[in-house]
Amino acid sequence: MVLPFVMVDLSNMNVIMTRTVPEGKIQDSKQIIYTEQPIPGRNYQPVSFGGNGNRKISFTLPVLRRNDATGNMLILKQFEGLRNQARGFLGFTSVGQFSPNPKVLFQWGHNGIPLVYFVAKCDFEHNPAFVNMRSIPQLTQVSMELILDEENPLYKAEEAFRIASAAAGNGENMLEIVNHVHRMFPL
Repeated sequence: MVLPFVMVDLSNMNVIMTRTVPEGKIQDSKQIIYTEQPIPGRNYQPVSFGGNGNRKISFTLPVLRRNDATGNMLILKQFEGLRNQARGFLGFTSVGQFSPNPKVLFQWGHNGIPLVYFVAKCDFEHNPAFVNMRSIPQLTQVSMELILDEENPLYKAEEAFRIASAAAGNGENMLEIVNHVHRMFPL
């Protein structure tokens, strides 16, 4: 059994939840930047570290609601809140010209603790074969890309968790090798 998909829209105070889970793979990437510096007369280019990119999570979530009244419209309205400037709970906050889009709290399907992300992409692909009698979609693929907010205090907690988990991973790996060698060459 798999836990339902949950994402918390922190700015609009919405909990987006569905029993369907992301299709295919959940892409978790972070660019490592190196710069090659050409020097005339050398037969190679020295490489220097240029920093790191942002951690990005991307996935496609099928949103399925097979009903005749609203289809999947109500949950899509929650996702639409991520595609626009944050309005606060029930839209009571006024939006200024430079108001940012919402941030989300998300953890589902990748290692680590729940972290805060910027929503960089939230696209819909409606399936025309799945509409109700009112022509409201019942099946929509929601493609998302999230960028980690590394300034958030939860990220600092993740850093401590990562260091402790890496140390525990060292011990687990050593134990696995010792057990493997012991099985191959019993005393």
